[in-house]
Amino acid sequence: MAEGPDDMELKGVPRVMLWIASVALAAMMLVVVTDVVLRATINKPLRGSYDLVSIGLLVMSVFGMAPVIARKGEILIDLIDPLLSRRVLHILGLITIFGTLGLFLFLGWSMTGPAVDAWKWGGYSLELGLPIWTLWVVAFIGMAGILWTVIVRLIRTLRGEGDDGPHPTEEGAL
Repeated sequence: MAEGPDDMELKGVPRVMLWIASVALAAMMLVVVTDVVLRATINKPLRGSYDLVSIGLLVMSVFGMAPVIARKGEILIDLIDPLLSRRVLHILGLITIFGTLGLFLFLGWSMTGPAVDAWKWGGYSLELGLPIWTLWVVAFIGMAGILWTVIVRLIRTLRGEGDDGPHPTEEGAL
């Protein structure tokens, strides 16, 4: 397996978010396997499995993005990188970070309307009866971690720190 950036890059918030996303993924898999086994053996599905998998997917997706951003693991198409100077590559990196920041700020702003509606009007999950607004709180906590990670990466890039480190290869990301 090819070497990617080492785990020392993942400190603080991104590392905690990686662990939370990993636990959510493992829990999701356990719920699905348990549900399938119970349905197949005693014809009794696991109560709440739909909601548990939905919540796990939410947690895994919003908490799993910060480690990718911290490791510079976004999709990278480096066809022209060898032809460009280091300064131009630095500018392209800044454009990427500002684009990422703008995207997640827009996404967070777009989430506020439905979250406020869920708070005002209520609404509950289908099987477990959890209030929907609690899921929005989880999503906003994940979004705060993503924005923190993007801002830290932006500050480090503006200071010129971490520009020499390689981006992970396709194999290193697996």
